[in-house]
Amino acid sequence: MCRCHCQPELLLRVKERSLSTKQSLALREFALGLEGLERFVRRDSLRRVHECVFAILALESQRVDGRL
Repeated sequence: MCRCHCQPELLLRVKERSLSTKQSLALREFALGLEGLERFVRRDSLRRVHECVFAILALESQRVDGRL
């Protein structure tokens, strides 16, 4: 039997998962990426640009439920 993600019982399990942590991390990574791009365009020092890059890498190293 094919387990399609559209099946009602699977959709209920997905909806019950708490995704706030993963969403929060994604939003912070996105904001840091934009900040890094803005710093690059403003011709800030590479050290300032890399601060954002390293912050994103640090966020990505945090353990998060990988099911979604």
